Amino acid sequence: MGQSRRMSQFAKRGFTLIELVVVLGIISILVTILFSSFSYFHELQKTKKAKMEIAALKTAVESYRTQFGALPNCKGEVCTPSECLFLSLAGYHNVDGTLEIPPYPSTIPTDLFSYDLNAFDLGEIPDLSHGGGNSIMIWLAETLGEDPAFLDPWGHEYVYEYPEEGSGFVFTIYSKGPDGKTGEDFSLDDIR
Repeated sequence: MGQSRRMSQFAKRGFTLIELVVVLGIISILVTILFSSFSYFHELQKTKKAKMEIAALKTAVESYRTQFGALPNCKGEVCTPSECLFLSLAGYHNVDGTLEIPPYPSTIPTDLFSYDLNAFDLGEIPDLSHGGGNSIMIWLAETLGEDPAFLDPWGHEYVYEYPEEGSGFVFTIYSKGPDGKTGEDFSLDDIR
């Protein structure tokens, strides 16, 4: 009788297979909730960073407009609007829409976007052409390790839109958001 009593006490102390499966299920649900919450807050942080960078870009464009009396633009339409914005605020693209070497002082703290424009060796610029071939945009892309543009936290270029000539000083800067797309079906996650 003493041995069977000890066996029943031992059996009561252990977990059954069903109890182990239930505990593992609860733990997996809690881990899933934890990771989804982390993902949500990570995206929220990226959205806040994008809004801060958009505000900095808008301030820099206003500073450029005040300093030069025009918005950053490429009259030759060689640069994309994003390249034009970068080159203008970095000091390489002047108000006439042509390249400026040596550059004038930048109107944005480029370290905000992880660019150190003061580290560039201006003696290494191969050609000052504004189009194909060995242009300053190719040189900047090689120097920066990426295209000369301001990138949002998801790695997409900020969209810079400016009006046609003579329509005033209206411009728009926004991020396409996490999906990198904009337009009718994709604009819900755009950050302005």
